[in-house]
Amino acid sequence: MSGLDARRDMTVGVEWKELLLFSLPIMAGQFLQQLYNTVDSIVVSRYGGATQAISDAMFAAVGSCTSLIFLFLAISLGLSNGGGVLISQLYGARRETELRRAASTLLITQTALGALLALGGSLGARLLVVGLMRVTDAACRDYAIEYFAIYAVGLVFQYVYNAVAGILRAVGDSRASMYFLFVSAGLNTVLDLWFVISFGWGVVGVAAATVIAQAVCAAFSIFYMFRRYPIFRFRRGEFVFDAGKFRLCLKLGVPAILQQAVVSLGNVFIQRLVNSFAQVTMSAFNAGNRMESYALIPIFGMNSAMSSFSGQNVGAEKYGRVRRGFRAGTAMSCCMSVCVSALLFILAPDFARLFSLSGEALAQAVEYQRFMSLCIILFALYMPTSGLLQGAGDVLWTSMMSFSTLALRVAASYTMVYALGVGSSACWWNIPFGWGMGCLLAFPRYFSGAWKSKRVVGEVQND
Repeated sequence: MSGLDARRDMTVGVEWKELLLFSLPIMAGQFLQQLYNTVDSIVVSRYGGATQAISDAMFAAVGSCTSLIFLFLAISLGLSNGGGVLISQLYGARRETELRRAASTLLITQTALGALLALGGSLGARLLVVGLMRVTDAACRDYAIEYFAIYAVGLVFQYVYNAVAGILRAVGDSRASMYFLFVSAGLNTVLDLWFVISFGWGVVGVAAATVIAQAVCAAFSIFYMFRRYPIFRFRRGEFVFDAGKFRLCLKLGVPAILQQAVVSLGNVFIQRLVNSFAQVTMSAFNAGNRMESYALIPIFGMNSAMSSFSGQNVGAEKYGRVRRGFRAGTAMSCCMSVCVSALLFILAPDFARLFSLSGEALAQAVEYQRFMSLCIILFALYMPTSGLLQGAGDVLWTSMMSFSTLALRVAASYTMVYALGVGSSACWWNIPFGWGMGCLLAFPRYFSGAWKSKRVVGEVQND
């Protein structure tokens, strides 16, 4: 293709090497993403308040909003994934003009939605935090409302960034998100420390730092895309909203949006359960959840790689190459997860102490991390298969898988707490139920070969 670097073409080359080289920058970017979320938590847990009790309340408050934040990002992530499937298949099929129109449509849609949700989230912060998330602990409630009201302003910047990152991953550029997040993470860390330690702004400081960092990240991502890829330097009249491409993006994106929304909503229900316990469990879950996010980075990286890989190769109708990539991707995902699992099990107490936890909160955080580390292999099997199906265009099935896995996790959690009297441990003992269900649904679908009939580029017409 004239406007794109052919070295990013995953329809050629050794499959395992293409997947590994593509996934490594994604993993680095996700590490940076988690790093600046972790910095927020560490800074407020150590320096947020005049006393350690105030800092502990701020730490719990920031953690109580995590699932709510991802719920608001579900539309962006789902639409980016759906649009990415279309763009990757157009790229594999070498249909450059339509690729450009699909990219501009995705950018316009994401920016408008991001602005709308930023306004709604900021104005409705109290209702969402108290009513939906059940943050009723007096020590945490007001901090959580302040944090989310400010954080929500940055949603528009995250929507822009997700659109650009999705477009670039679809054409084979997995390094871009690493560049964007390197800038964002560094700026966020500096601003966190400055606003909290120097100005004493507490949760307001870490939220403001995040919004500023996200704005810079969005601006840098747009600059990079236009500068790096001539095909995306839209001339006058070319940056358009194409109704036909929008409908096809929705066809692929709505199931992906529902998938992300189900994941986010499932996590909201689990977080609600966590918030129904004491502040000790809220803090322990926040710390454990942060470490889970790090532990799953290699698996999510391989999931993203498999999605783009299968999208391009299904677009090029190279199904044998998709199967070989599946075997290689699943093997690498499992090998990396075993190494991470062992490290997490051994170092769980040290990781928990990063967040200034002690006593019962420390014990619960260690239990969470060690139990989760024993279950990671299930996720390592499930996610590359899910990525392959999504990239192939089998988005309805992947959405159904997400709904089933999260529904089972939520049902197991609440059953253990309210019917079996398990207690706070149910907040993480639900993990194998969901991940195991994912494997049971993903593998039969792959081996059935039904995903081969989901190729969507044949439906795209020039307008």
